Amino acid sequence: MRNKLLLLLLLAIVSNLFAQAPVTGRFWTYGNLTTVVHSHWAYTIMPGIRYEFARDDNGNDAKSVYFYELLTGPVYTFNIRNIAFKLPLWYYYMGFPVSGTEDYYYSHNIELLPTVSYRFDPVIITSRTIFHNTVYASVYDDDADKCGYGLVLRQLVRFDVPMRKGIGLVIGEEPFFGIIEDKEAVPHALGFWEKGFRMNRVYAGLAITVARSLSLSPQYVFETSYGTDGAVTGTNHYFFLTIAYTLKTLK
Repeated sequence: MRNKLLLLLLLAIVSNLFAQAPVTGRFWTYGNLTTVVHSHWAYTIMPGIRYEFARDDNGNDAKSVYFYELLTGPVYTFNIRNIAFKLPLWYYYMGFPVSGTEDYYYSHNIELLPTVSYRFDPVIITSRTIFHNTVYASVYDDDADKCGYGLVLRQLVRFDVPMRKGIGLVIGEEPFFGIIEDKEAVPHALGFWEKGFRMNRVYAGLAITVARSLSLSPQYVFETSYGTDGAVTGTNHYFFLTIAYTLKTLK
């Protein structure tokens, strides 16, 4: 099972290596604080930041800090035997500083993330669908275009494979699709997206339990973006680190 998952990951990466598009090296991190307030309810605060340290794009410089994030909201959970269900409903703030200028754009979004995990010993298979609803984007000049509605769907399939006590292998893939396009605003990467297949991410790394409530997940992420004609418009290589702490208030 492990060898097959590693082979699938390798094929997904190699298939995109020869695309003629800008290539970047980036660092991406989240700090995830979750407070359990009820047997079925929790609340999450998750700030994040992304930093671009390398860029191969006709002499253009790396962007340095280019993205701030904040996700926060309630999470409803329940289990049925070896199946776990989660339903987060989060507010998502996205901030975009423009390198070398004083410009700063941001957007307000609502995330619905139905998630199902199935334990097929020893592997855990997870399906997470994100309904990314954008309702405001400051990147537009016209105030009438800033408020609107756009929907992007992200479908993650992830495999967690235990390797030794407290350490597991994580492999996943997540395509992005524009579903509903705002009729008033011109499509923009920092605002309302166009319809169609727009991005894909492949994840590979570790899930490490440091203590009962503390975990780390260092991963490599291979990301490709696509234009309306299906051609690759960008390739990004991330070192992705999530630091998660769960605070249980229940006795």
